[in-house]
Amino acid sequence: MSFISRIKAKILSRPFSRNINSLRYEPLDLIYKLEDLNAGYYDKIKHLGDAELEHQIGRLTNFKKIIGEISSQNLDSEIVEFGTWKGFSLLWIAYLFERLAIFNKKIIGIDGFVGLPYDDGVFKRGYFNNASLKMTSRNIYANKNLYDLTKQNIVIKQALYSQKELILSKIRSMKFSFIHVDCDVSRSVIEIFEILRGCLLADKCYILFDDYGCESNLKHEVDDFTKDSQKIYKVTEHSNTKLTKNFKLEKIK
Repeated sequence: MSFISRIKAKILSRPFSRNINSLRYEPLDLIYKLEDLNAGYYDKIKHLGDAELEHQIGRLTNFKKIIGEISSQNLDSEIVEFGTWKGFSLLWIAYLFERLAIFNKKIIGIDGFVGLPYDDGVFKRGYFNNASLKMTSRNIYANKNLYDLTKQNIVIKQALYSQKELILSKIRSMKFSFIHVDCDVSRSVIEIFEILRGCLLADKCYILFDDYGCESNLKHEVDDFTKDSQKIYKVTEHSNTKLTKNFKLEKIK
């Protein structure tokens, strides 16, 4: 299977994404097992040729590792996700914090819920238009995998990333130590960087890019951002999979 074919397969095989134009509700489940989220299991399955299994186990394993580091360092800051779609990764983020008995952090999910707003590489405008704020809210707040105490800390907002001031009006006073970017296309990631620049990043934080390895211009924009951030932060690569890359930023004193 060619690289482009694998990416297209990824798009169509993401949890609950097979019918891109359908808005039919399906209950959201964790799907993968918490005990499988470790480097040893990932090493065993990443060469099997199952792109979706490698992608999900790999990125969720890295989620778990980063959240564990946030817990052990007692970082006092919040969590934001750009590109919440139907809420699958937001569910896992909340669940992993919950497994460490962390109930004092706001978890913010932001999405335009209109599908991709731009073309970029293998991604086409309108992909992932089969979600809505109502559906995603139901997926999270009615989910049986989360405690009510966790659900109380989750906030889902509808906004395009071009609506910088609207988004900042909701999160301007927050600091974020965990930033998950799953927007697929480079133009959207540029808009997200414009939102993050300034005072939103905690002195020590992790930024996760879900589509870094995809055939688009997103990788180049991420590289430019991390390079520019080195004026203020020590930037190190934390972890990666075939399609994702995560960075740790520590403010230079």
